[in-house]
Amino acid sequence: MLRIFSLPFPLLAPVLLAAQSFVAPEPYGGKQAVNWLLEQEQHFPQEALDAGLNGEVTVAFKVMPDGTAQNVRVQIPLDPACDAEAVRLARMIRWVPASVGGTALEKDHSIAIPFNAKRYRKQQAKGRHCPAPEGVLPKDDSFTLYEDRQLDSLAQPRIPHGLRGLPAYLSANLRYPPEAFRLDIQGKVTIEFVVETTGSVSNLRTLNFLGGGCDDEAMRLARTICWRPAIKNGQYVRSPMKLDIQFRLDPSRR
Repeated sequence: MLRIFSLPFPLLAPVLLAAQSFVAPEPYGGKQAVNWLLEQEQHFPQEALDAGLNGEVTVAFKVMPDGTAQNVRVQIPLDPACDAEAVRLARMIRWVPASVGGTALEKDHSIAIPFNAKRYRKQQAKGRHCPAPEGVLPKDDSFTLYEDRQLDSLAQPRIPHGLRGLPAYLSANLRYPPEAFRLDIQGKVTIEFVVETTGSVSNLRTLNFLGGGCDDEAMRLARTICWRPAIKNGQYVRSPMKLDIQFRLDPSRR
């Protein structure tokens, strides 16, 4: 089970803390988004897998005011190869920074990355949701997120007609939630996520709340899409994306 910790806050004036609420760092999309990332991106070291290893690595870091994680390091080790993989996975997680009274600040934090050989084998037996992207381009291993203006080529969904085909794909594959249908809930859910160099999506979160099960359906739908990663300087790179998913009821069915 994924565990996330916030390390003790440095000594601050108790009066200040009492007057202003402290909010700990939080992964984009919460624990569920981190669990999805681990399912998709974890590479269980073969020797540890053969040994049936079951444990966790605690990784510590500092979440900066801009949400980046700095000084990522192993705090409680498990196995050298697993320790290295845990650090790699931890560096893929995006963070909402800690804050006091709405002002972002840097904060020591940690997360426990689980390694369960039995569960991993079961997930692998199902096959990877997104096959490796076509082509032989190398993958950038800096964990940098590149915005659109920095890219040579944008990430493209691996569906007919790419980005232009997204509205048709979303409309054809959306399952209108029964509760939203019953309550006549309509509107838009905006999803934010990262297209990884593997072509899968990670760090999913909704930027607004619609209700009636629409938000969960938007997340499910976003996770069905595999991508051709963005390209910069001849490499596949990570890039953030936003996607609007519309929920509209057919008047003839209402």
